[in-house]
Amino acid sequence: MKARATRRGERGQVLLIVTVLGLLAMAAWGLAWRATHDAIRTDRVMVQRALRTASVLPALAHGAAALRGGHPPSDPFECIDTLIDGTESYDCLLLFTSQINSETWQVSCRIATPSEVSSLPTLPLAFSD
Repeated sequence: MKARATRRGERGQVLLIVTVLGLLAMAAWGLAWRATHDAIRTDRVMVQRALRTASVLPALAHGAAALRGGHPPSDPFECIDTLIDGTESYDCLLLFTSQINSETWQVSCRIATPSEVSSLPTLPLAFSD
């Protein structure tokens, strides 16, 4: 039996089919990578939000409650508030700075470093004038 000779056009069709299948495979890989990346990023945001809710926000509330009793001893004033949430313990640094007049205070909060925890005073229940 004699093998049938392929025409030049048929060989070009095979190359086109292989190219299209390669592009489709790359597109599927790109979609899967994007979905995985988005899921990981969303999970990280949720973990950071839960940490902030358990640590920084209650510390800001404690700082605002302390301001109801009076003014901090110095301007700016830094102190540490230790929060215990179940089995977790968070040390937060609170920074009190007065604004234009001494009756308006800005309170900022973040997680404290170990050196700050050892060197700064703890937040009192209320400031005294």
